[in-house]
Amino acid sequence: MTRYAINPRELKNAREIGYNHAIIHDETFYMAGQVAMDSDANVVGDDIETQARKAYQNVGILLETVGKRYADVAKVTTHIVDPKAHYYDGYKDVYWETFSEPYPCHTVLGHEQLANEDYLVEIEVAVPFTEADVAEIDPDGDVIREL
Repeated sequence: MTRYAINPRELKNAREIGYNHAIIHDETFYMAGQVAMDSDANVVGDDIETQARKAYQNVGILLETVGKRYADVAKVTTHIVDPKAHYYDGYKDVYWETFSEPYPCHTVLGHEQLANEDYLVEIEVAVPFTEADVAEIDPDGDVIREL
């Protein structure tokens, strides 16, 4: 049974607050929701477009760390504060910049507030992995740790 924890240096140190940014268990990729947070835990932007762009940038960092791209994403789950106001007015433009045909499945959930009152969006993705994909992962004991 193969299990890796993924924590890129470009993202907030998740381990110091009790989680991992992603786990690969056998051939399944699990990802913590990504928000508009920089590596120093600062919220980036106060509008939906800026925050969505940063959240997708963080998703991209995770994907790149394990040899994947946005084109490999099969499903996106997006949590948005006040989606009636924010989905078409900013978020959707960033989504269109990030993905192209064939688009992933996409679920959008509305919330009154996320974990931090300044967050407007949180994004997580599902990416299929094959046995060969997992075999190509090269754990370094820090960014990619074998568990």
